[in-house]
Amino acid sequence: MKILIVKTSSVGDIIQAFNILDYFHDRYKNIEIDWVVEKANLPLVNSHPLINNAICFDMKTWKKKIFKKRTRKSFFSFIKFLRQKRYDVVFDLQGNCKSGLVTLFAKANDKVGFGKKSVREWPNLLSTKVHIDVDTNINMRLQNLEVLKKYFSDDKKVEIKGGRLKISNIQKLILKNILSHKNLKTKTKIMVCAGAKWSNKQLSYETLLSFLKLVQEKLDASFLLIWGNDFEKFVAEKLNLEFLESSRVIDKLSFPVWQNLMNDVDLVIAMDSSSLHLCGTIETYSFSVFGPTRFEVFKPIGDRHFSYQGKCPYDYKFKKQCPILRSCITGACIRYLKSEDIFSSFISWWNKKNNKILV
Repeated sequence: MKILIVKTSSVGDIIQAFNILDYFHDRYKNIEIDWVVEKANLPLVNSHPLINNAICFDMKTWKKKIFKKRTRKSFFSFIKFLRQKRYDVVFDLQGNCKSGLVTLFAKANDKVGFGKKSVREWPNLLSTKVHIDVDTNINMRLQNLEVLKKYFSDDKKVEIKGGRLKISNIQKLILKNILSHKNLKTKTKIMVCAGAKWSNKQLSYETLLSFLKLVQEKLDASFLLIWGNDFEKFVAEKLNLEFLESSRVIDKLSFPVWQNLMNDVDLVIAMDSSSLHLCGTIETYSFSVFGPTRFEVFKPIGDRHFSYQGKCPYDYKFKKQCPILRSCITGACIRYLKSEDIFSSFISWWNKKNNKILV
């Protein structure tokens, strides 16, 4: 069976869709999976061992230089390459106009996408033949799986195992050197990913520091401090000064290398961010803190992933994301949380954690 997945962006959305690869390979022994993805995310998709071909879709460049001859040539080369292979099924799991364009030009016996109630942008419906509605308030990973299961009329449980992304031998040596550092010789190694795209998804520095001190005392832990931008690096270096003999600030890593490092630690502590989604692709435990988004929708699936949900003091109600996430002045649902309450929830889960995921 030949399958084409159309999920071009964003990084978080792509990572959250990786669990469908476990499903396909669990159900079908002779299967070939190609994945259309934007150029910026090509290395991530190309590194997955269960994907045969990552097909580059350079829409951002085409939009910037739409009237250039080179742009037209590049676009039509993409279409020509895409149509070289006929697929049994194309699954459009993006559900917008951009992905619909790819799906429209792909050659396939069947083209499957979201239905009217769950598609992101209605013109996408014109490019698919089979329309499947899903509950958009359930976990994002389950939404993608629901499309597949409904299409194949499959109600059996499948174990989501995840797996390491592909990295080079040199990159493996880099990871070995990181983990052998004298500051990381403790019983429990914890990766701390304190950042998120929006500041209102992040704990205050004081709460984070207090929480980590409680965790270290209880678990005899050391910390690998991860950052993605200058401010996050500043926070990581500040934390490093508090845990001078039991932490290390890690240089910025590519997603495949980062994921492999995650796989070799005991726990990942994160906010609602790409770091948390990345942890959902492997067997490492994660503990995350949510405020203006619902953990039921965005946290990785299974008992090995646990989340603490902050409450809105202004009584805003939402099913997926707070309507004032970006504009809330205080971010009180997460920034006013008490470290003792977070730790109490964390340690209760940690002492009875489980490791198997069936969906």
